[in-house]
Amino acid sequence: MLVATGLVLAVVAWVVLFRLPREGLWTRTWVVAPLLIAYSTLALALDDRLGSTLGPVTPVEVGAGLAVGGAWLVATHVGHLVLCRLVPGFLAQVNDLYAIRDRSRPWSMVGAVVVMAVAEEMLFRGVVQGGTGLLVAVAAYTLVQAVEGKWALALAALLGGVVWGFLFWWRDGLVAPAVAHVLWTGALTFLWPLRGCAAPDPAEERAAAARRPAAPSPTAQEAM
Repeated sequence: MLVATGLVLAVVAWVVLFRLPREGLWTRTWVVAPLLIAYSTLALALDDRLGSTLGPVTPVEVGAGLAVGGAWLVATHVGHLVLCRLVPGFLAQVNDLYAIRDRSRPWSMVGAVVVMAVAEEMLFRGVVQGGTGLLVAVAAYTLVQAVEGKWALALAALLGGVVWGFLFWWRDGLVAPAVAHVLWTGALTFLWPLRGCAAPDPAEERAAAARRPAAPSPTAQEAM
């Protein structure tokens, strides 16, 4: 019951975040993420799993999160370079996601990115994976991204859910996956964005062609 309620709450949260106008996304995040954290804390406490799920806060756990988060960050960039060359439309989806960032002030995003990453780990790893297992947690984390309507985001959630899920299982606590998730999301958003693919983006090429003025037709004298 606690897991099912959490999943319903997640769907509602993603609808509020991504189906409303983008202009208020970060403000809505500051409302949605604390609610997810509060529910996850309550659910874990009612299930008598709060202490064991959070796990110890130690340099070892933080270091494990930084190491795995950094490795997954590099792997994400490698995967991006491959997909944007091979899959039509992939780069356009990535660029559209970055448009959310580009229209916002950095100070309004930093805290929201951190608190949302923590909220996702508490709900999907702590409540869902801790209650039903890795496969259900990864599937739920992936499917909820369908609300946004971009398969690139769902793919990132699928692969990221596997990474964070195995890290949660390996370290037996939320500290390492939360640190890894914050590092990965923060770096991709602010420090090392997914750019620089050499393959042309078909959507961008079409937009550029539409912006170019049409060549003037030759006059009768020029034609002679």
